[in-house]
Order: sequence, then C-alpha cells, then structure tokens
Amino acid sequence: MSPIQAMTESSRRGPYDELYTPAGAVSHLVPHLPRGRVIWESAPGTGSLSDALRSHGFKVVAAQQDYFTWEPQEWDIQVTNPPFSKKAQWLQRANDLGKPWAILLPVTSLGSRACQVQLVGADILFLPKRIDFTGRRAPWFAVAWYTRDLRLPQQINFVDPRRVE
Repeated sequence: MSPIQAMTESSRRGPYDELYTPAGAVSHLVPHLPRGRVIWESAPGTGSLSDALRSHGFKVVAAQQDYFTWEPQEWDIQVTNPPFSKKAQWLQRANDLGKPWAILLPVTSLGSRACQVQLVGADILFLPKRIDFTGRRAPWFAVAWYTRDLRLPQQINFVDPRRVE
C-alpha cells in the first residue's frame, strides 16, 4: 500500500471509531506497564487515555498523525484505543513495529480471523465490567486489553471483580 493509499485508508472512520477511553479502563492496565518507559498513544482522540496515563506518572507521546505512515522518534510501548473499524490493521502495524503494545479492543475481536492472525501469542487482560465510552451509563459491549511483550502473569488474565470498587 502506498503512503497516499494508507493515509486515505486510515482517515476513513467507522460509526464506532470515536469512542474515547475513560480513566477506569486504563487503571486496570497500569500495574502491568513498566515504569520509566515512554508510551506512545497512537490514537489520541481527545486525549483522555493519554491524560489517564500521565496521571499515573507515565511519560506519554501523543500526536494526531497518520498511524500507518508515522511514528514518534522516541517511544518504548504503544498503549491505545484505536478506531474499531481499523482494529486488524492497527494490530498488524503494531506487530510490524516490533515493540511492546497494549491495545484496547472489543472482546469480539477474538472472533475476527483478521484479528486472530495478529493476536497469536498475545496476552489478554479482561476487564471486570463493560466500559461506558459514551457517558450514558449504558455500555453495550465488553472490551479487553490485548497486549504483546508486557509479561502479564498468564496469557489470559481477569481483573478480579471482587477487588474493584
């Protein structure tokens, strides 16, 4: 794919691509992120995920750039909530970059062959409840943090709902 095709492709948005990440979704991932590393938030949107990571003391690079043609000069780990319509392509690019990542995706991504291919060997952190992305108190789908090279305790991990406020 040429850079112009990639830019055109990455600028198209699906109907659920503008759902922003509340801090509650980030708090479950924070214990698994190594300290002292630079995090690239590759789909910053309004900046809520970046702000949440910064509030936990992480250095975050976030820029509204075309993910498929750009990357920051300095970064160690990618943490993001990408446009859902581009989840398989996002995973492929994340893998191609060859650095650790944590990507928030719908649990149903496990049923997508295109995502399955990119998730071979990944670890998953299932959240204790559905995340309210809209603020309407009616979350309609479950998400999980899919990770690579973050050394989660097991390949499949669950946040214990009995220990969540």
